[in-house]
Amino acid sequence: MGIPAKGGITIEAAGASGGLAVHQAFIDIKAGARNILVCGVEKMSDALPSYVYSAKAMMEDWQYLFAVGASFEALQGILLRMYLDQYNAPHENIMMVAVVSHKHAVTAEHAQFRREITVDTIKKSPLVADPLHLFEITAPGDGAAALVLSSETGDSEILASSIAGDRFRFFERENPLWLDSVYLAAQKAYEEAKLTLDDIDLIEIHDTSTILGVLEIEALGLAEKGEGHKFFSEGKGFLNGEKPVNTFGGAKARGDPIGATGVYQIVEIVKQLVGDAGKNQVDNAKAGLALAVGGIGALSVVHILRKVK
Repeated sequence: MGIPAKGGITIEAAGASGGLAVHQAFIDIKAGARNILVCGVEKMSDALPSYVYSAKAMMEDWQYLFAVGASFEALQGILLRMYLDQYNAPHENIMMVAVVSHKHAVTAEHAQFRREITVDTIKKSPLVADPLHLFEITAPGDGAAALVLSSETGDSEILASSIAGDRFRFFERENPLWLDSVYLAAQKAYEEAKLTLDDIDLIEIHDTSTILGVLEIEALGLAEKGEGHKFFSEGKGFLNGEKPVNTFGGAKARGDPIGATGVYQIVEIVKQLVGDAGKNQVDNAKAGLALAVGGIGALSVVHILRKVK
């Protein structure tokens, strides 16, 4: 990079790595640093599919889950089955998480999958972990994102950056369908930013699957437990909706280069706040929230950004 004799650290937190790196930079700026470069990068196409599959499984407990065949996708399939059974929710509503993301990716030049999909398309895709379909999860992808956090005033600012964790083994939690780390990180961020959800104009969720997208919406406070699927089926997440979600396609369609995803989210919110989102621009965007999640809610990072007047 041509930057000799400068300190650097590496952040590892599965899917939350990029978000946690931004969090660490935020803390360092508050502690007196002047400028910090945050880079997120992943090149998954260089690895064999079996390696990628095994690496993703390490986001959860290897000994008690993956070793007996419970992959990361299988665990999300279990959560989906539990949700469908417990809340009697239409699976089609949950599939709309992917439909929304793909709709936004069509006009996002940096997106991996720039094409729309429908609920019928998802239904026709193969099952990866019954009842979870292939088009309900993310695909391996390459990507990189970078930003500079500065102590000087810019066009936008991070008002809040908070983290929270939960039991690593999701089956040990009191309610596997409740992402407590997302809830706790979000509540701390709202308090730190002195904002409510009504003040947030757009949201970037970590949609590694449709079911996790629904659970994240509920934990962020946008819907009651068991009602998150209605948020998407009612069209509230579209660019012209009540609370636009994943305005450039999210992990599902923009792509999920795991180490870079959390940094992508911040860059994309900044583009919205400074009016540089092109055809994906949210009208009069003044504040945005980014959620990065490691594993199935083992660690969550929430950032709230605001346009500087």
